[in-house]
Amino acid sequence: MKSHFGYEYFTKSLAVLGMEFTTIRDLDESIDILCAHFGEDDQDLSLREEHCPYFGVMWEAGIGLSQHLTRELCEGKKIIEIGCGLALPSFVATRFGGEVIATDFHIDVPAFLKLNQENNKIQFKYEELNWREHILKNDKNEFGQFDLVLGSDILYESQQPDQVAKALISLLKPGGKILLSDPGRAYVQKFISCMQALGYPEKFMTEKVEASLSPNNKEKEIFLFEFLK
Repeated sequence: MKSHFGYEYFTKSLAVLGMEFTTIRDLDESIDILCAHFGEDDQDLSLREEHCPYFGVMWEAGIGLSQHLTRELCEGKKIIEIGCGLALPSFVATRFGGEVIATDFHIDVPAFLKLNQENNKIQFKYEELNWREHILKNDKNEFGQFDLVLGSDILYESQQPDQVAKALISLLKPGGKILLSDPGRAYVQKFISCMQALGYPEKFMTEKVEASLSPNNKEKEIFLFEFLK
């Protein structure tokens, strides 16, 4: 599969939760190809989030979140997934009857989504959205409000946790839920404290992702946080 940047992705097929996904074959391999494409003088450019193919890996946090989703949580609900990457939670939420919009901002996400939607005969909307910049900087939300806001492994930057909390809440309908999964990042507790201060206490749960589905071939315990007012 060819990237919009002009190089080729080496891909593989991965079976997850009863579906077949095309993913990048190896993240390090893809980063090496990307670095070679940009050249030695632009190594920092290669690793910027809008260029680096982090989106193309089936991360454990996304699998853990997807394992937790149920028909009761999703059916008939308006749902948004932020930073979706390969969008496994969006596939599962749609399969359970949700009206889903998946969002991301890497230019190659739509090509992988299109292929995987066709392969699994599951369709949902996709919108380009850098949720951090669009909502945090512009202080507005053009996407409406949702019954369920999904995010997996989104708390990996040291941005102001109160801004992140307010951004997620801005997407939420009154009475709706925010459901986030995390592999144990350093900024999670600060974010939880900010959500609590804004009137959204958390419910804590865990999901185990089996070794065969992990990029590191090790069983992984994923933390899940549900927030509702």
